Amino acid sequence: MTNTISSNSTHEFDHPIRSVAVIGSGPTGTPAARHLQEAGLKVRLFERQSQSGGIWNWRPAASLPLSVPTPPPSRGAFTPVLRESGVYEDPDRSEREHFSPPNPCYWNLTNNVPTTTMAFKDFPYPDGTDLNVSHTVFSKYVHDYAKHFGLDKVASYNTRVEKADKVASQWRLNLRKVVDEGEDRAREEQWTEEFDAIVVATGHYNAPYIPALSGSDTWANAWPDKVIHSQGYRLPEPYKDKTVLLIGIGTSGNDIARDIDPFVKRTYMVGRNKLRGPPAYQKQRKMQRFMLPQKAEAVSEIHRFLPPKLGQPIREAEVELSDGRILKGIDEVIFATGYQYSFPFLPNYHQDYEQVASNSLAKHHLVSDGSGVLNLWRDVFYIPDPSLTFIGLSVNTSAFSFFEYQSISIARVLSGKARLPDEATRWADYAQLVKEKGEGKFSHLLNRDGERSYVRDTVEWLNKDAEWSGAEPVQGHSAEWIAESDKMVQLLASKYGVTLEQLKQIDVEIAAGDGRTSDGTAKSFETAAEETNARAIEGIARRVATVKA
Repeated sequence: MTNTISSNSTHEFDHPIRSVAVIGSGPTGTPAARHLQEAGLKVRLFERQSQSGGIWNWRPAASLPLSVPTPPPSRGAFTPVLRESGVYEDPDRSEREHFSPPNPCYWNLTNNVPTTTMAFKDFPYPDGTDLNVSHTVFSKYVHDYAKHFGLDKVASYNTRVEKADKVASQWRLNLRKVVDEGEDRAREEQWTEEFDAIVVATGHYNAPYIPALSGSDTWANAWPDKVIHSQGYRLPEPYKDKTVLLIGIGTSGNDIARDIDPFVKRTYMVGRNKLRGPPAYQKQRKMQRFMLPQKAEAVSEIHRFLPPKLGQPIREAEVELSDGRILKGIDEVIFATGYQYSFPFLPNYHQDYEQVASNSLAKHHLVSDGSGVLNLWRDVFYIPDPSLTFIGLSVNTSAFSFFEYQSISIARVLSGKARLPDEATRWADYAQLVKEKGEGKFSHLLNRDGERSYVRDTVEWLNKDAEWSGAEPVQGHSAEWIAESDKMVQLLASKYGVTLEQLKQIDVEIAAGDGRTSDGTAKSFETAAEETNARAIEGIARRVATVKA
C-alpha cells in the first residue's frame, strides 16, 4: 500500500458523494451503514432477509435443490427478476424461497476465531462472553447493533437488488421487495433508486460451488435430497447410522464431520491429493486434516460417480476414486466445496462462459471463474471507479472487527475525509498483489499477520489524512485485542478436543514438512489422503494416551 499520498497524485471523484446504497445488512453492511451515516452521507440499506444479521440468521429449512454442477458466477447466487409489481399465487412458497433462500448456518455452528476479537467499535459483547459461542449470539449481536445505531430506520428489509447500473454519474438500482400476502400468496414491489456510490456487502457465502465431477449430475438427478451442498446442512440427527461421503476437508467440511460424528456409521472425507496455495494456506489445510473426527477416513480425490441404474437405491451405487478404490454403501453426499464470488446484480462486471460479449460489459471485469474478485484496491475499491466498493471479501480474519476497518476507510474516502491514490498507483499496487499472491481466492487470504498488517496500514493512512481533514483519529488494534487474538490456539484446541500440547506437537510435525512419523522415522506419502490417515491414527493414539494418563 502507498502510505504517502501527495496532493497531486490523488483520486478526484467527478462529483461530490452525498448518497450511498449499502447492499446487505450482515456483519459487513451494518458497520458500513453506521460509519457512512456518521460521516454525514445519506444512506440506504437493502437486505433481502426480514432483518439484519446476514449468514448468522438460522432457519430450519434446508436450501433448495441445487444444480449440479453449480451454474457460473454470473447467475450463481440468484437469477435477477425484472417484472411488474403485484400479488401472485405462491402456495408452496417456492417464489419466496428462491427470493431469499436459507443461509449456510447449521444449528451447532460456532465461530473459529475468539469472540472477543469480533466486536465492533463502541459496542462490546457482554462481560463473560466465551471465546467460542453459538450463531444465536452473533445474530442477536448484529440485530442489537443495527437497532442501537438506528440502522433499521434506513433499511429496506425483504428487499433485493436485482440490478445495479452506472448511468452517467449515478448508480441506478432496480429493487425488488417480496413479502407475505397471506400464507399462499406473495406481494411484490419493484422500483428504482439512484445513488452516488454503492457498497456491496453481500459477503461470499451465498453462491454454492460444486465442481464438475464426472457423474455427479446423474447422482443429483437420481437422489436430489441425498446430494446437497454444505449450505443445506442443518442438524446431525438425520445422519444417524448412515455412511456419508463428505467432499472437502476445509473449515466447513471439518465442522460438519465433527458435528455428525456421534451419529454416523462412518464418513468418507475427500480432499485434494496434492495441496496447493501459499505456505500459510497449506499449513492451515494440513492442520485441518489432523483434526478429523474418529469415524472419518480421508480418501483420495473422486475420479467419477458411476452411473446409477434405474430405480437403484443410493447405497448400491458406486464412486470410483483416483487411486482405483471403489466406495459403496453411501447414504448421503455433502459437498463442502466452498462458494463462488457472485454478484448477479452486476451483470456488466462478470465475464464467464455464459456471458455474451456486448458493449455494456465493463473493460475491467470483477468476476471470471468465481474464485475471487478482480481489479480491487485493498480488496475494497474498484480501481477504475471507486464509487463502487466492496466489504467482506477478505478471508481468514476476525471478520466483524476487520470489516469495520474497511467500512471506516470507505466512509472516510466517500465523505472526502481521506484520499485515494491516483488510478495509476492503484493499478501498480494491484499488480504487486497479483505478483505476490496471484489472482483468485489467494489474493483475499490474509491470516493473522496479514490482517494485522492490513489494519496497521489502514489506520496509518486514515490518520495521516485526518491531519488535514480534521477527522477523528482511528484507533488500531489495542494491546488487549492482540492478546485476545493470540488465544486462537486455545480456541482451536478446545473446539477440536485436543490439548494445547497436542496442538503444538501437530504444529511441529507440520512445520517439519518431511512426513516423519511420531517415532521419528522418515516416511513419504503418495497423497495427502494417505498422510492424513496416518496422522489421524497417531493423533487418536496421542489423545487416548493423554486420557489414560
